[in-house]
Amino acid sequence: MIETSEILLRRNKLIDLVKEDSIVLLFSGVPKKFSEDEDFDFESNHNFKYLTNIEQEGSILLIKKENGIINETLYVLPYDPLVEKWTGKRLTIEEARKLSGVENILNTTQFESDFELAISSKIYKNIYLDLDSELKIKDNYLTTTLKDDIISHYGEFINVLDIYKLIASLRMVKSEAEVCEFKSAIKKTDLALQELMKNIAPGKKEYQMAALFNYFIKNYDNSKPSFATISSSGENACCLHYAEGAGELKDGGLILFDLGSKHNGYCADISRTYPVNGKFNDLERTIYQIVLDCNKMIIKSVKVGMTLRDLNNLATEFLAEKCLKAKLIKTKEDIKNVYYHSVSHFIGLDTHDVSACLENEELRHSDIPLKEGNVISDEPGLYFKEYGIGIRIEDDILVTKKGGYNLSESIIKEIKDIEEFMAKYNKNI
Repeated sequence: MIETSEILLRRNKLIDLVKEDSIVLLFSGVPKKFSEDEDFDFESNHNFKYLTNIEQEGSILLIKKENGIINETLYVLPYDPLVEKWTGKRLTIEEARKLSGVENILNTTQFESDFELAISSKIYKNIYLDLDSELKIKDNYLTTTLKDDIISHYGEFINVLDIYKLIASLRMVKSEAEVCEFKSAIKKTDLALQELMKNIAPGKKEYQMAALFNYFIKNYDNSKPSFATISSSGENACCLHYAEGAGELKDGGLILFDLGSKHNGYCADISRTYPVNGKFNDLERTIYQIVLDCNKMIIKSVKVGMTLRDLNNLATEFLAEKCLKAKLIKTKEDIKNVYYHSVSHFIGLDTHDVSACLENEELRHSDIPLKEGNVISDEPGLYFKEYGIGIRIEDDILVTKKGGYNLSESIIKEIKDIEEFMAKYNKNI
């Protein structure tokens, strides 16, 4: 878990970006309804977690900045013995203080009166909210609803501003501690992929492979997957976010995995493609090597100041030239039919992580210049449905002053290494 000292540093950086005479109001959120009497598993709003270390529903952070004086209050749900009999223990005041570094911890029952007093004082000219359109803070009530209510009652003397991009800009640059979390997430993902390679066999189902991955990381240290595990064989691998998982692994075919384990919230995002019978055939080998060479070329190309669009342009040109030379496509323009996604995205507390450029807020994520400390994916792929071949190879790359550093380089991807590993450890083939 990230140390409290770093959480304090994050909040201080955010406060420096906030205007004087302002209120910052952030929520962990509440669970969303799944069915008549059941909620989805709760996960704290990631911007809130990033700034507090708190993952408990219903928590609220109120920061007041007035003439350079900062006042922070964290509100957590009060002790309720009946609720705890049903859903488990809640954070104590001291536990919340230790996790967040906020000294002033109060029960949420006090929040509304405190907030009303602060906002009606007319001391503060701005109030910052996280205006993510899906941030639910109580039943049938979002932060966007709160914004409308504030404007309706106090709009004459207070501005409502969106703090999302300020926090996103901070989240983009990872600290040494965050990189360590990535490495732990990747290590578990590597071990689970090795387990998959040991158990792949013709006749097995895609969902069995996905279930094995999910079981391994859960059994390892109670980890959750970074996202819904993708296990797709044959032509199913040509669907990027294939979810059905009912296909059967075929002798002579391939299986593509796009998956990752979390560690303290940080997401590994890895893709690997393996031969079902332990050996690549000639066509599979040709296509695989093109994708692998592109993957390695992108790692070498990463540098501060480049953009994700720059990297994708390099990948597209590389794949087009190699596929044309191998007579896999007739013209370079045909590459769009067999490579139809971007080569990279930001990674962090979200698999497709937040991004923002405060110097130019109009920039799309693909046009934001890379900075030291960014973590991005490197995931070229080629998809030939007519051959029943979909191949993607994805690594997680740290942007450094010297270029791209492959955080997942320990996860084998060379044809020789994969075939040797499966021949040695897979007893099914």
